[in-house]
This record gives sequence, C-alpha cells and structure tokens, in this order.
Amino acid sequence: MKRNVIAVDLGASSGRIISASLEDGKMELKEQFRFSNQPIELTDSLYWDYLKIFQEIKYGLMIAQRDLKKIDSLSVDTWGVDYGLVGHDGKMLLTPHSYRDTRTEEFENKLYEKLTPKELFALTGVQPNLINSNFQLFADMNLHSYLKDEVANIMFMPNLVEYFFSGVKSNEFTIASTSGLLDGASRELSDDVFNRLGFKKEWFGEIQRGGHVLGSVLPDIAKEVHLDSDIKVINGIGHDTGAAVYSLPISSQEAKNVAFISCGTWSIVGQQTDKPVVTEQAFEAGLTNEGCFDGGNRLLQNITGLWIVQELQKEWSFEGEMVEFSKMVDEAESAEHIGSYINPNDPLFATPSNMEEKIMKFLKETDQKLPNSRGELLQIVFESLALSYRDTINNLESITNEEIKRIYMFGGGIKNRLLVQLTANFCKKEIQTGPTEASVTGNVLAQYKALGYFKDDAERLSIVKSSFDTRIITPQAMDSDELNSRIDGFTKILKKEIAS
Repeated sequence: MKRNVIAVDLGASSGRIISASLEDGKMELKEQFRFSNQPIELTDSLYWDYLKIFQEIKYGLMIAQRDLKKIDSLSVDTWGVDYGLVGHDGKMLLTPHSYRDTRTEEFENKLYEKLTPKELFALTGVQPNLINSNFQLFADMNLHSYLKDEVANIMFMPNLVEYFFSGVKSNEFTIASTSGLLDGASRELSDDVFNRLGFKKEWFGEIQRGGHVLGSVLPDIAKEVHLDSDIKVINGIGHDTGAAVYSLPISSQEAKNVAFISCGTWSIVGQQTDKPVVTEQAFEAGLTNEGCFDGGNRLLQNITGLWIVQELQKEWSFEGEMVEFSKMVDEAESAEHIGSYINPNDPLFATPSNMEEKIMKFLKETDQKLPNSRGELLQIVFESLALSYRDTINNLESITNEEIKRIYMFGGGIKNRLLVQLTANFCKKEIQTGPTEASVTGNVLAQYKALGYFKDDAERLSIVKSSFDTRIITPQAMDSDELNSRIDGFTKILKKEIAS
C-alpha cells in the first residue's frame, strides 16, 4: 500500500510542497509546487509575508491532492529562531519579523545588562546572537509594552503554520532549541532566562519531542481547496537542519565520528553529541548547541553561507545579467588564485544589498589583493567558505575529543562541485553528499515515525539507504606547501579581525 505524505519545506528564499510516497520500504519524492518566500522590507523593518506563505501552501496542497488522490499527512520545517505572536482571540498580533531585521541592535546592551554573553551560553548552550529568538522577543517586548498582556501564545514559524492548518497550538523541540530560551541541561524552557528577561513560560506551552499528530486539516481549508478531510497535521521536525540530520544514513553509534555540513543560505557545520557542550572552549570557538529529533544534541557553528553568492547573483541581475550558479562555479574554477580571503561570518556580510562592494571593502580593510574578474571574486568566496568549514571541524574534533572520519554534505550547495571538492581538499577527509533533499527527507521520516510506518532506527536507515544514492568525494592531492599557504592566509585574516 502506497503511503503519501507532504513535506512543507520553507526556506529563507523559497517554499516548496514536496510529496513523498512510501511503498515496499522505498521512498520517492516529487516537487509538487514551489514559490518565492522573500522577506518584505517595510518602514525600515523586515517581515515574513505569512499570509502569502499560507495561501501558497494551500495552493500547493491542492495541486498535490489532485496528483496523488490520497494524502495521509503534512508537516512543516523552516529556518530557525523566528516566531509569531498570537493573541487571546487566536489571531496574529504582529506580522512575524525576519531574523535579519535590525530592531534587536537597539536593545543588545540592555539585554546584556541582565544576562552577559557568557551567562547566556552557560545557561542555554546557545551562542548569543542578535538573530536569536531571545534577543528578538526582548526587543519586541521593549518596543511594544502592551504585548506582555496581549500575548497568549508564541509559536515558532513551522508550528505557527501548522496552527493555521490544524487550529492546534504547539512548539517542537528542534526548532525551540535554536531560540536561546531552553535550559542547556534540562532542555526545557529556562527559568533563569525567562525570569531575568521578563518573559512568560506559558506563552510557549509544552515543548514537544518525537513527533505528534496535532489533528486533521481544518474543515474550512479542506473544503476551500478540495483536500481529503482526514489529512493529519503532524508536529514533526520543525527545524530544517534538524530534519536534515535525521535523514543521514548513519546509525547512532557512527554519529559521533561524523561531521555534517548543511550547505545553503546558511552553512551549518556540526557533529552529533549525547548532550550540549557548554565549556568555555566551545564558547570561545563560537560553537552552539541545537536539538535532534531523538532528543540528542547537535554541536555546531552557523556560518553565513551561500547567502553571499545569492546576494551577488541578485545584484548582477539588477545590472542586467542573470548569472546561473553553474556559470559561477565554472568562472571560479577557471580563475587565477590570488590568495585573498573573507571571513564569511563578519557582520558586514550578514545584511542584504551591495555584497560585491562589501567584499571589496573587507579586502581593502584587511590589506589584501583585489580581484580583477567575477571569477576571482567568486573563488575568494568559495575558498573562504571551505576554509571556514575546515576551521569549525578542527574545533569540533578538539572540543569533543572525537576523531571525525567522514563528512556528510547536504543541501542545495552540494550541486556546487567546486565548493564540495575544496572542502574535501582543505579538510583532508572523505565527503559523502546526500540525500540531496535532506531536510525534506527528515521531515517525511518524522511523519512516518509519528504515523507508525516504521518502528526503530534500523527501519529508518533501511528506508534511507533503499531510497537515495549518495556520492563519495575524496580529497585531491595538493602540494603541502600550497595547502598550508592557503590555510595560513585564511587564519591570518581571522586573527586580524579578532585583534581589531
């Protein structure tokens, strides 16, 4: 019997409705619908157009229903940290902000007067960052004092969308773990953080783990877009990277010796651990802790990733040339190596617009050679990303005392053969790519688990291995002096930035 479920996979640039059909232990994915999901800038603020998102998902579900005839369930995964505020009448109080909104800057020092960066990390295991939910919520409460009385529920973005479809309010562990609101030891909402920042724990309710059926799609929605009345809405794996890690064809015994790189708008480099790592060494290395579907931990670093390339592409399109990503790779591969680097995590690259100008500014300020072509510029970005991955993986090995024997790369960035090969070369480790649709696959697997379509991890691994091919990339031989020169050049840039 064929089982059809829907993964609503929302990214920071697009949203997709992906169907998965499970039959005889093998899964097949099909993109049913895709839509743009750009944040909207309005009156100096950056918002998510949640009404458009809701309408586009409904339309995509209608298309999927027509194609599949029968749908068992749906679940939503998104980027981390963002949320929606719901009033006592069940309606939205504010339009959800994008994590790239700058309202938190005004309240950074005020928050640190209540909780220092080291205290925040020690309490939560999450690196302090202006994009985090705790900073965003602190800013919202200071900007709009009435909210403390008007807010009834706060839901992270995937759970907010699931609420729109089911009418049931919930919050899920993997997405909540990105917020900086959970206690690093108990992994429940932190009394210290909530008390010292003036938040109410009842806003968030119980943090659910392991997948839960919330109920069926609301009758009015089912009627409007001609859906099965019994489609279940599942609170599965809310965070896209958490979902991607659940899709990896590795057992729990292998996990500690495997690193993962989620390669998309953000590059997320990490390793699975039994529990959060909140040592001073981890804090100084910029590592953070996020949750896994099974309740375990991901020790990782968030690196500004292909966002930089996406912004360059957008700028060049405004200038009249749409440069495809494959062409960018070709140009970078054929360009002369000039030995210049950027720090992708410099705050300069975190905000939209003028990305080429920002790269040039960074290179000038760090006394480096400027590129003479688009290919040289792109090569700088790709090499800097790969060297950032190497730096983080070295930190992970040092802090966990576990040798990383293999790296899994997944996400849209694995189509960039140059970036993948550079990562293998610089890390001197074998890389396995796939599943290509890792977040979607993890989303779907969580639904199968909640619906009882498989029982244990062995069955999950069997489905993944039967359904998807992976590719092995081995390090290319590089002259040791040349390799060390590139590593040293990038390291000097990082140290120069820290010193400044």
